[in-house]
Amino acid sequence: MHSYGVVHRDLKLENIMMSDQTDNAQPKIVDFGLAKMIGPQEKADEPFGTLGYVAPEILLKKPYSFQCDLWSFGCILYALICSSLPFDHDNAKETIRMTCED
Repeated sequence: MHSYGVVHRDLKLENIMMSDQTDNAQPKIVDFGLAKMIGPQEKADEPFGTLGYVAPEILLKKPYSFQCDLWSFGCILYALICSSLPFDHDNAKETIRMTCED
């Protein structure tokens, strides 16, 4: 997707589906409603994403690129291994603090 200039901006467990119910099923990324096409050196600055998966640069309102999806993918992998998100709290402000400072 990135090689085609598409940044998803809302990767999360809920946006990854399996192609079927067999052992050979392949993961598919869905819900491109917040996706944006950007050039290789271009940056975006709109604040999109789901708290708990969103990259710190987005929360800090800094320009971002494709790397924000890699952060979200890392959060997904963490959740699959640990059964919880790496930065998660009942209070949204605390989740933001944890994401940006820890």
